[in-house]
Amino acid sequence: MDVLKSKKNQLSALLVLVLTGLTIYYLTRELSGREKQLEAALKVLDWHFLVLALLTMILSLVLEALATRSLLSSVDRKNTSWGTLIRVPLLNQLGTGLTPFASGGQPAQLYALTRGKIEGSRALSVTLMKFLVYQIVVVLFFIVGYVAADSFIYKNVDPTFATFIPFAIAIHAVVIIGLLLVMFWPKLSLKVVEWSGRAAQKFMSASRVKKLVDTAEDKVNNFHQESKRVARSAKSLLVATLWTALQLIAFYLVPYFVIRAFGYGSVNPWLILTMNIMIVMVISLFPIPGGVGGAELSFQLLFTPFVKNPATLVLVILIWRIITYYFCLFAGILAYVIPNKEQRLAKQQKG
Repeated sequence: MDVLKSKKNQLSALLVLVLTGLTIYYLTRELSGREKQLEAALKVLDWHFLVLALLTMILSLVLEALATRSLLSSVDRKNTSWGTLIRVPLLNQLGTGLTPFASGGQPAQLYALTRGKIEGSRALSVTLMKFLVYQIVVVLFFIVGYVAADSFIYKNVDPTFATFIPFAIAIHAVVIIGLLLVMFWPKLSLKVVEWSGRAAQKFMSASRVKKLVDTAEDKVNNFHQESKRVARSAKSLLVATLWTALQLIAFYLVPYFVIRAFGYGSVNPWLILTMNIMIVMVISLFPIPGGVGGAELSFQLLFTPFVKNPATLVLVILIWRIITYYFCLFAGILAYVIPNKEQRLAKQQKG
């Protein structure tokens, strides 16, 4: 997958730029006439907490790389460099950040693994199994957070935002069920391939369709076998679940450190974590690359009870998005452009 050169992704990148400009314009308008509040916010700013927020985001990416490694076979672990492994979360951030509904995350991760010379069907199986683990952990976190803080949410949060929560949980549940069917019900996948082949005969020659169908069937069978291997390894799944849980905790805590940087020492880290869980769940409903605009608005609606100074809240939103979205986008672009160890070795052998 060429995550930067496709016209669709270039249009998405342009949309991100336009929406980012509009969001910044909206937030700066919110600062208009609040110079004294802004001055008060900057006076108490503690840069140490901002550095800690950035390090927490980096830790989240490293933990995601460890989750990927835990799902690889023993042979692939030995043959895959750490440079390739860290590219998986970085390209994941690039793919999810540039595509509607974050649909480019899995293809980008698959690209990162195959670039590291992991065979396609094995890489696909690992990518989807990792996505399944991620979805399950996200939903579990959401259920725990929602049960623990539901009274706070409905008492302090805008009712419009609260109405989106059931839809978000339903979509994640459908995704989990769909993934399980694809991974462990190969007959259904093969039927879909067969039906697709019949439909494609109206537009392509019979020989070309047969070749495509045969290739797809081989991929499905190989993918199913690899999925069974990963699923049989209870230890690998348990370790991947643990790394994913730690990854999400680190990610969810980023706004806590950003808020602490502006002097809110008594803020409850558990409630901040819970509110961020709600944001991640709800922005998945928006068909906007990176949730640009929707994420900022959601943050403003959810975190107003914690940050009373409106100027401070705008600064918190901007810094939070820079760390969790724009920093990751630029890091993902670098990961895409810079060749990994396997590519450099292949180039030397050709030379």
